[in-house]
Amino acid sequence: MTDIPALSPSSEFLAACPKFRILVLGNPESTKQELFARIFGVDLEKKLVDDAFSVNHQIDQGLDLQGQNVRLAIHTCLNFGTADEANYDRVRAFLTSRSAASTNPEDRIHCIWYCVASEENRSVGELETRFFTGDLHAAAPHMPIVLVFTKYDEFVSQVKLEWSRNADEHGLSKVAVSHILRDLSSKKFEKDIGRKWDEVLNGTIPRVCVSSGDDEDSARSSEELAEATLASLRDKNVKFAFAAAQRNSALISTRFAAQTAAEEYFEVDTGHARKRHGIDMREILPNFLAKAIQLFNLRDPSANLTTSEDLLTRLLDATFDTSQKGLLAECLRRSGTESGSMLLNLTPHERAVLLTQALAGILLFLHRLADAQWPHRHHSLTPAAVKRQLEEIGQGREKKELLETVEASNIFTTCTLRQGVAELLVKAVERADAARNNGMRGVGRGESREIIVEDDSELQEILWSSVHDHNGPDDVLLPCGLTILPLT
Repeated sequence: MTDIPALSPSSEFLAACPKFRILVLGNPESTKQELFARIFGVDLEKKLVDDAFSVNHQIDQGLDLQGQNVRLAIHTCLNFGTADEANYDRVRAFLTSRSAASTNPEDRIHCIWYCVASEENRSVGELETRFFTGDLHAAAPHMPIVLVFTKYDEFVSQVKLEWSRNADEHGLSKVAVSHILRDLSSKKFEKDIGRKWDEVLNGTIPRVCVSSGDDEDSARSSEELAEATLASLRDKNVKFAFAAAQRNSALISTRFAAQTAAEEYFEVDTGHARKRHGIDMREILPNFLAKAIQLFNLRDPSANLTTSEDLLTRLLDATFDTSQKGLLAECLRRSGTESGSMLLNLTPHERAVLLTQALAGILLFLHRLADAQWPHRHHSLTPAAVKRQLEEIGQGREKKELLETVEASNIFTTCTLRQGVAELLVKAVERADAARNNGMRGVGRGESREIIVEDDSELQEILWSSVHDHNGPDDVLLPCGLTILPLT
């Protein structure tokens, strides 16, 4: 009889590359602390960041992140806009040593951000041309790099100022003005700045414009940088390291956790997705929860997620309907092959569906925690936050969408690649999240709605109400019930 391989221990999950290490080349004008805060969730003092791009900073010395993100290491140095040959040679030597095959994978540089301020309407320097067209590859072959244009919001503000002097805004809503400025800014940027760099990059290096404001465009630009960084990485272990280090996109963490679940807990050899043979759900579910917690890397200094003995039970209880709770409790308590087990009455198809629903429930819970925490960098996880998310999942409409999405899938009848399982898990979480968001919309005129804002251990209830009783022809109604009026 062939021995069935045991599940890989959660303690070794990210051991191949436990930390994502990035080199940021910039200057105090182009590289602000918001860049690190938005992507990695680390709140650094302005002076620390400014000093990190001074001529005296040692590139070998990583930034002191003060324990804010144990999955991350950041090295910094001046970019090459100043034409400093000594600095240029120092960076090349550092990259050569930190990309050598003999270097421990954790100590290697995994990616470079080359930062240039968007308002710097200058020519590409000679050293920059040398770096991008040959020297980078010579020093560190196949090193992923992203060209990051920072302070794009300031560039847009300048475009708006110039446009406003000549444009007639009468009758245009703020939404219309926003769309006009977005289009004008993009075209002007490409004409004045982007075209110069494209001649050097030759289409082989991604570039992203990043804003540092608090609006939707700024949030979107940060997401683009996170996705561009991830897309530039080639090594699977490094990709997982980045997924665990970033605190920008809950969807990135969800995708990688779903991939882990599909690869480790399912078989597709028979042409349809089935639970891995010989491994019980009572082994799979705690193993997956422990690994997914690492990927989401929430700010949890009190270890609420890893020390709670009943978290998994509470999570499944919130995800499933009353009729299924007894079966789930049995899954955690007894082997599926034990005499008298309720699981013996399930077909392989039903077991695969049940397992997938449980895994999706774990993902939805962590996805929601991340969505609630990451935009607020000073918030740490509390027992109250965990309790509230579980209560909202248990009482909300999203769990119905999650369970039905899994149950309706055809991967349990036709599936030849484990990727199909991963895609289903992500789809279930996305649909559940959309159901929740849709449920928060459609507030009627004159009605009010409660929005819960969590500030660490306190929950504050704020009453929002609509601001107008009548619609104008150019008004734009937001999901929260507020109205954008046309500029007059």
